Amino acid sequence: MTRKERYQFVLDYFSTHNPDAETELLYDSPYQLLVAVALSAQCTDKRVNMTTPAIFARYPDAYALAKASFDELFPLIKSISYPNNKTRHLIGMAKLLVEKFDGQVPLTVDELVQLPGVGRKTANVITSVVDNQPNMAVDTHVFRVAARIGLTVNAKTPLAAEKQLLEFIPTDQVHIAHHWLILHGRYVCVARTPKCPECPLQQACKYFEKHYGRHSTVAEDHALPVLKLSSVTAPTARASKPGVPKKASASAKKKAAAKTAKKQR
Repeated sequence: MTRKERYQFVLDYFSTHNPDAETELLYDSPYQLLVAVALSAQCTDKRVNMTTPAIFARYPDAYALAKASFDELFPLIKSISYPNNKTRHLIGMAKLLVEKFDGQVPLTVDELVQLPGVGRKTANVITSVVDNQPNMAVDTHVFRVAARIGLTVNAKTPLAAEKQLLEFIPTDQVHIAHHWLILHGRYVCVARTPKCPECPLQQACKYFEKHYGRHSTVAEDHALPVLKLSSVTAPTARASKPGVPKKASASAKKKAAAKTAKKQR
């Protein structure tokens, strides 16, 4: 399978089976999404969604948040990872939104990255989710999944991965492809023990080919359709390739040679 075919397989599958993929963060406005995404760095969306309602109730917009003190805001987000830094960033972000952008969230990456605590990934999320801009946010899930499948090759940084993904993904699919890869990494292609037997992308995945063999699929081994999810537990040993004889060990070769010499005597 060529790289172009691999991309086509992955995009075709997701566009058919998850055409309405979206962020799992809960929000009602660009301001709320910005706050939620800023809090989600190295933290689960579930935890963020448990935390943001109290924040939004007390600070419904950037003007209200800009007036918050550290001691007022910190208790509301202390259960989030890195609460000290995120408290400072949120207040600084709100103040700059008020001072420079009339309290409104700008929708360009260049403007967004000027805000405290907002990097390229967050800016790409905001512009793609709010405005469907073709910006690819590369978080740990996207970075891992793209590399495993083979969508990216030797991409050492998120920016390098982003550039490769943008090269092959059609412009009109970039904003949703971001969600496809994140959700796949969150629920199937997980970091420690990827659920290869359940994965619908086996046919296109380089990681699967490396660990289970080019001519075999776990789904076939377990009599399951390749493109359907299952609850089969992953095998503990790597599947052997059919038709490939095992190599004899060095000691076995020596014993065979000694036996042959003995017969010749």
